[in-house]
Amino acid sequence: MRSIDGKTMKHIFLIGFNKCGTTSFHDFFKANGLTSVHWRANTLAMRIHDNLQNGVLPLLSGLERWTAYSDMVCIPGSPWGQSNSDAYPLIEACRYFKELDHSYPDSLFILNTRNREAWIESRLRHDQGQFAAAYLRALLPNGIHTKGSMVAYWQQLWQEHYNDVTDYFQAEKQARFLRFDLDQIDQTSLLRFLEPHFRITNRHFPHSHRTAS
Repeated sequence: MRSIDGKTMKHIFLIGFNKCGTTSFHDFFKANGLTSVHWRANTLAMRIHDNLQNGVLPLLSGLERWTAYSDMVCIPGSPWGQSNSDAYPLIEACRYFKELDHSYPDSLFILNTRNREAWIESRLRHDQGQFAAAYLRALLPNGIHTKGSMVAYWQQLWQEHYNDVTDYFQAEKQARFLRFDLDQIDQTSLLRFLEPHFRITNRHFPHSHRTAS
């Protein structure tokens, strides 16, 4: 982690999935003067994945210049028409929260969440269906060939991730963890979580890039 004026700067990791307010958080962090990285055209997830596969530590090596990290996902075939990810697998790097915590044990972790079925619908509609189509193509080697089976996969992934995160952030780790539900935004809890560590002047939490119905 970087140090400014002798003080160690914490990282903030959003460890919920994409389509769970990651852009809103990215805008909120930037509005408060925090350096923030969001998706970065797959390269955020790709670098974390490569570092993990190659045993490079700390896990954000090459990416440590930001404070906040969100939308850590890589979908083979994206960005559409100019893909940089065809050689990569599906990467849901929010699943690497334990490894991120081991590398950065003083950092903060936010499980950005929402109603699961609404999240699935948002993923299905995202980028006029291109996201879901690319995701399904990437799942074909796993024997998942239909939209229905992909939805079942997402449902299972969601529940496994939620259980793993809440089981992990217990006891002494609990003070560095916040569950933030987009369906019932609790700005007070978010501010209480962040303000001991960061100066928050723009206290309004936005709702950015909502997927059209």
